Amino acid sequence: MRTSRNMLAAGTAFLALTLLAACGDDPEPDPEPEPTSAETEDADAAPSGQELRSALLRIDDIPAELGTDFESARQAETTGGDAVTDGAQECIDYLDSDYGGDESDRYDFEFRDDVVVSAVYTSIKYFEGGDGDEELPAIRDIFEVCDRFEVTPGEQPIEVTAELVEFADLPGFEDLGDDGLRLQFTLSENGTPTRAMYYHFIEIDGIVAQAGGQIAAGDDPSPFLEVATVAEEKLQDLVDEIG
Repeated sequence: MRTSRNMLAAGTAFLALTLLAACGDDPEPDPEPEPTSAETEDADAAPSGQELRSALLRIDDIPAELGTDFESARQAETTGGDAVTDGAQECIDYLDSDYGGDESDRYDFEFRDDVVVSAVYTSIKYFEGGDGDEELPAIRDIFEVCDRFEVTPGEQPIEVTAELVEFADLPGFEDLGDDGLRLQFTLSENGTPTRAMYYHFIEIDGIVAQAGGQIAAGDDPSPFLEVATVAEEKLQDLVDEIG
């Protein structure tokens, strides 16, 4: 997730910057070569931002068991690689999003319910170069080593334990996507667990969706099955739409 990941799941803002230079009396540059038919077909096959956003969860998709007062929220910058005060380099790489393939397009939503102090995260990542099938294997490799780390976003250190579970080993999740896994973080302060974060990664045809959220440590995570199921259905609809 990258530097923030809302301590592990932050959204990404994309900034497109176009520089226009005046030519003056300089000779005109050589014309760009015409794209080949194969390049044109590849460009046409890339999903639009609107198509990708259609695969994100909405507030109405959140099961009532997780709360009923959700609102859209900006994901707070709470930590990054430089805030990891104890842990393997792999942990830092993960929080800095230095792993897996390089996505060419990504969209994120976050919803928060301040009444029950919970959150739901949803993201969609498209890999134009076909690197999507590298994402989940990279996460598996990281968390063979990174099972615990510590972050210090403020004065109070937060201890984080990580647990990776394959969808094949999670009742109800077995048939979701071409590949899938759950990453659970348990956050503790002074040895006392306070929060639990669940991330469900679903890959279909090289596009990766993630859906999960944050609840109090010890609370029942079963409603996240519905969250992940809806995310998988939306991802499949996107894959079917773009062919």
